[in-house]
Amino acid sequence: MRQFSVLTLIDAQMNHYSPAEGRVADYVLENPTTTLNLTTKQLAKQCQCSEATIIRFCQRVGINSFKELKIELAKDAHKVNNEQLPNLPVNFEDETEAVLEKVMSKSMSALMNTSRLVSSSAIDAAAEAIHGAKRVFLYGAGGSSVVALDAQYKLLRIDISALFSLDSHVQMVMATNMTKDDVLFVVSTSGQTKEVVELMQIAKDKGAAVILLTQHGSSPASRLADILLTISVEEQHIRIGTMSARIAQLAVVDAMFIRLCIQKGNQVFERIIDTHNVIQKIKR
Repeated sequence: MRQFSVLTLIDAQMNHYSPAEGRVADYVLENPTTTLNLTTKQLAKQCQCSEATIIRFCQRVGINSFKELKIELAKDAHKVNNEQLPNLPVNFEDETEAVLEKVMSKSMSALMNTSRLVSSSAIDAAAEAIHGAKRVFLYGAGGSSVVALDAQYKLLRIDISALFSLDSHVQMVMATNMTKDDVLFVVSTSGQTKEVVELMQIAKDKGAAVILLTQHGSSPASRLADILLTISVEEQHIRIGTMSARIAQLAVVDAMFIRLCIQKGNQVFERIIDTHNVIQKIKR
């Protein structure tokens, strides 16, 4: 099973660092073993930056301190020594066995990296906001719509008014009728999609709380969100169906849903059982 790799995470987020943080990332990626033997002050000198920049860099990749970063680098070195499968891109020349192994590896990597980035307090806040909402509106463009639809299905099972539309125009109309008692839950891998940003702005103007599930890093959408749920940056170039991103997003939705069920109490499980029984009748 592929485990969390700090080097993979650092490399995947190269587009999201400040210039000074970028120099730290370049140095660590090129000299992971050397970095293990440096102090914060020595690394800052090598990268021509401040010690505060080193700490901010660590936090940017979901690690609390430089000491913890060195621990993760040591783990990565151990994995290399044991010849674990590298996180290689899928090639058109790959045989089926290689494709399967790479897809599984990337999915597990996305889950492990996301577990280090997503905030448990943000999951709590999202669950609490949905729990107290009169209505929950959901939207995702393109591949993100699959994740939004999955979230809607889960919410409906526990008797939460959840409204979703694939049509961005219909979603805009629904957003216009939002109030301060409503919540907008948006899924956007890049956080750059124009209709997503416009939809979030309408919801905020109406006083609704806005939850965004997106990849780690600054974006127009993330700057508008009231509650931010982040996944790791796994696919920053050409994406084939946002494979690993979708897996990570679904896992975060699952965690939020379970937390929501816990907040709602024991009676929520009666609704889950009732909906399960209804569906089973259809299958007979």
